[in-house]
Amino acid sequence: MMPSFFIAHGAPLLAIENNVYTQAMNQLPSLLPHRPRAIVMFSAHWEAFEQNVGFVDTFPTIHDFGGFPRELYEIQYPAKGDSDIAKETLELLQKAGVPVNFDTTRGLDHGHWVVLRHVYPDADVPVVALSVNPNLTIEQQYAIGKALSPLREKDVLIIGSGGTVHNFSYIDMRETTGGASEWALEFEQWLEQTLTEWKVDDLAKYRELAPHAEKAVPVYGSEHFVPLVYVMGAADDARTAKRLHMSFRYGSLSHTIWQFGEAK
Repeated sequence: MMPSFFIAHGAPLLAIENNVYTQAMNQLPSLLPHRPRAIVMFSAHWEAFEQNVGFVDTFPTIHDFGGFPRELYEIQYPAKGDSDIAKETLELLQKAGVPVNFDTTRGLDHGHWVVLRHVYPDADVPVVALSVNPNLTIEQQYAIGKALSPLREKDVLIIGSGGTVHNFSYIDMRETTGGASEWALEFEQWLEQTLTEWKVDDLAKYRELAPHAEKAVPVYGSEHFVPLVYVMGAADDARTAKRLHMSFRYGSLSHTIWQFGEAK
């Protein structure tokens, strides 16, 4: 049985850096019972009104950012797809009544490959890319993840890539020491208690209950937060959660790794 993970992808620069956070990502394969057959992965940077499932032989690498060093634009992450797992993913979603489509052209955006090149740098584990819909309710996002839970029994690793505190209006580019704003810490502390106690009802009301939610998750920018909900739902059968890592960049951009469910 595979756990599911939420992994913050932070700034694209993480792809070429060696720091405490990238080292934490490097260690994730050692937490698994064995090498996964495939990775099913939600990225905050693929938004769609209906659920999309990537059905691609070899994924192109999307460099969906600007103003960064040339080295970033030269990175390729040519992961193979897995048609059988993609089909099963689509069927599980259809069975749960989720409107779903195959996408046969879209590549992996930086939400996918910034994380994956630290976890599996050789791009040798097949990937099935999934979109997110921030317009759904927390309950609906959780239900989509729950529908995919049977994949974990087939050695499929489910990952959500985004950011729990992700608001460009509050980042401080001068803060390079790893320090964190008090409000960002308070939001993360509330989230830790809510997730570890598996309070899905409270999570659904995080905008009213969580301190500084309006700063941590912009009203019109929740796409980075919702991958967390999908992968939490994927471990509904286990209902165990633990934060494996937390650090910060620019004062409020959080780098968190969450594990849902146990590796067996």
